[in-house]
Amino acid sequence: MQFNKDKAGRTLDTKISQLRGKSYISAELVDLLDKVAHLQLEARATAKVVLPPDAELAPAQAVLQGVPLVARECFPYDPAQAADLLGQLIGLLEAAGGPLGQAAKTVGKALTSGEMTPEELFRRYLSEDITFFASWVERTPGAPKALPFLALASLGPSIEAAAEQLVGKLPPTKTPQVGSCPICGSLPLISLLKEKEGFRHASCSFCRHDYRIRRIACPVCGEEDQKKLTFFTVDEEPGFRVDVCESCKTYIKTIDFRALDRIPLPVFDDLDSLALDYVAAGQGYRRATLSAWGF
Repeated sequence: MQFNKDKAGRTLDTKISQLRGKSYISAELVDLLDKVAHLQLEARATAKVVLPPDAELAPAQAVLQGVPLVARECFPYDPAQAADLLGQLIGLLEAAGGPLGQAAKTVGKALTSGEMTPEELFRRYLSEDITFFASWVERTPGAPKALPFLALASLGPSIEAAAEQLVGKLPPTKTPQVGSCPICGSLPLISLLKEKEGFRHASCSFCRHDYRIRRIACPVCGEEDQKKLTFFTVDEEPGFRVDVCESCKTYIKTIDFRALDRIPLPVFDDLDSLALDYVAAGQGYRRATLSAWGF
């Protein structure tokens, strides 16, 4: 489906308004994410991505067996746009002040001095270089997730653009047996129930690809025993539920807006339903991925 900037902008503004009514999300954070998301929206419409040759993509049979079409560390993106967006985001965080602003200044100095380049940062993020980002936790103790947030937010628009193009390279398939993304191999950020039958879809935590997954199965470990799979809801959060797996003790939130006049936007619905994360954690479950904003 081709990206519609105007439609995406209207949905984004609606979601931001909803977030402003949440008592557990500070107005300062909502203001910051509002600005970040609108910068990303502009970038998403102009991202220029060159896909790898078909010969470098995983063959159809491998994809059907759960191998991602493109490995995350090789994922295509728009380097010029991402670097430009990185500079703008550092400026936003510095203007916001506080621990995030101080962390952004530290990152900015490293980039200005040549100690680190945008290309290196993006490469280390794509390859999930834990050691590299751990060293930055020590340098930005007040905002330990600042650097991965900047990398993720800068890369996001062109990664989404690349995923949209790569959809056409996927082999035709029914619901896959694995819960990971067929494009990049990442786990779901959140799942969604769609159509009157309640088909279960997942929103990828990395490339944001929307793909079908099995309704009764854990997307993390593949558990199928219904006795080990359950879910709970919270009255204060209509339209959401938490699916939990007793085998791997993970959970994934699920959006079900079929009976509500609401349009899903997974990256913000994940934040909108933050109260459910507290409940799940309190019951001893963990989420398999970070939030869409890197925390």
